[in-house]
Amino acid sequence: MRNRHRYGKLLKKDNVVMFPGALEQLIDKGLDAVEDTDFKGAVEAFEQVYHFDPENPRLLAPYAIALYESQNFDRAKKVATQLLHSGTTEYLYAMELYLAISIQLQHYEEVEMTIEALLDEEIVPPEMVKKFNYLRELNRRLSHRYVDHDESGDINEHFTIEQFMDLSVDEQQELLVAFENGSFDNSIKKVLAEVVQKDEIHPIVITYALVLLYESGYDEEVSVKKFGNTKKVIPSKLNLPGQDERSIEVVNRIGEIAEKDPSRMQMAIDASQRYGIIAYPFNWDGYSTEEVANAYTQYIESMFLGEPMPAAELNSLIKKIDEQTDR
Repeated sequence: MRNRHRYGKLLKKDNVVMFPGALEQLIDKGLDAVEDTDFKGAVEAFEQVYHFDPENPRLLAPYAIALYESQNFDRAKKVATQLLHSGTTEYLYAMELYLAISIQLQHYEEVEMTIEALLDEEIVPPEMVKKFNYLRELNRRLSHRYVDHDESGDINEHFTIEQFMDLSVDEQQELLVAFENGSFDNSIKKVLAEVVQKDEIHPIVITYALVLLYESGYDEEVSVKKFGNTKKVIPSKLNLPGQDERSIEVVNRIGEIAEKDPSRMQMAIDASQRYGIIAYPFNWDGYSTEEVANAYTQYIESMFLGEPMPAAELNSLIKKIDEQTDR
């Protein structure tokens, strides 16, 4: 009895026993999985914690994110709702996640009414108004697109590569987002295959199109063009952005190099992950993991010091691609 008191009490539910400290270990395991974009593994770890301690303050936010990224939207909304009602200090971040999940579930009226109330009551600070207005506009566009087209969940709107090229970058992204959770026929796949092979299209749009081809199981070879480079790939055989072995190695090495400065470390990791999205499927070809990780830590250090990075091809590439997120 003395030993049990010393190390914490055993948790028991539904004839399942959880030993002291096990929940925290599972949360840490889930957080590591989220960082490695292993969202399935994260969900498995967080589910065990949720079974015993559904109100754990460390659990709800990462669990909702992992469910969202795993496209388990119904479950994600339930957990996000708990997060909103938990008294979290990151209320607006939690609300942003809740709205993103609701859009995926096509709860368009609820999203519109919620954003309207937040803005009317001036709950959203000035620096975040633009973000919530963007969510509102995206919600309206998707609502129009789904309501006016096939209500079964299939999106059968056809467009040509010429029509696509006439759209702005934001409009191109919004059009592709509308296809995320629907099915589409071969004519759309053919247009997407053309999109990923045009280097004049914004690289983030090419990434969107390539991910759609991956998710649809497209197994024909395409030549992806970005930043003056060309790479032949079969979309169905790719990893999703950031989930390939190289990207994970870079993140892990940055963590080791910048371990003593968590804020700089996280900024460097975020920058490397932005590269993984924008440059996808290109992956710092020609540079070692050590070179890439050091370049990102130098990049963040230069931002803190307000000094230019040393002149080098890799440094220029990192800066050039990171600046694409502002366009």
